[in-house]
Amino acid sequence: MQDIITLHCGIDSCNTHYEYTHKEENIVAICAQWRNEESKGGDWTGLLPEQPKIGETYELLIYFALKIDLTKNFWVIYFEPYTELEGLESEQGINSMLFCLCQKKRIIDVGKHMARIDVEVVDVKKITDDNTVKADINKRTEFKEINSPSVSVEHFEHFSMISANYQSDFGWTYIIEKKNGKSSIVAENHWDFHTQIWELTNEMLTREEEEKLGIQH
Repeated sequence: MQDIITLHCGIDSCNTHYEYTHKEENIVAICAQWRNEESKGGDWTGLLPEQPKIGETYELLIYFALKIDLTKNFWVIYFEPYTELEGLESEQGINSMLFCLCQKKRIIDVGKHMARIDVEVVDVKKITDDNTVKADINKRTEFKEINSPSVSVEHFEHFSMISANYQSDFGWTYIIEKKNGKSSIVAENHWDFHTQIWELTNEMLTREEEEKLGIQH
């Protein structure tokens, strides 16, 4: 079976897709559902309840418009089942988040809109552990839109989350970690009809940005 696969969105005449390229300097992960033999047929429609582990094999279900070369390693985001199905709503969901570097073991099935692939996890990164991403500061233009009715801000004990949803056509989410009196964007999600990705980031907020968002330490 061909190792370069292309999945399409639900519009028959559309040939637009997100083209994934693995780069060592940027940890960008696609979205997929995770399963293994133990989880299949269980609760949460068989979704994997525990975080993936290095050296273990899992089945991925990929279901957005994507072109990807499976001969190369690729990052995939993991969330615990409730968050995977219902979306990010809690600190528990944020803490379940894991960036997993995967290596293709076997292509099970490829259709027009979805693919099932067996992968081995070769590396994992949490958003809270030893972030080696180069630190940036004050480069976001989106913060000018915080007062928009399309944007919401939620605060948890150790994190804050900014989410934008523009008429369900496209949007973004930033996960902000609050630690040692400072706030940093540690992960960001961008989505639309043809994109569903997360990136591991490390961008410190200014005091002005913290005040605008209502972040307190």
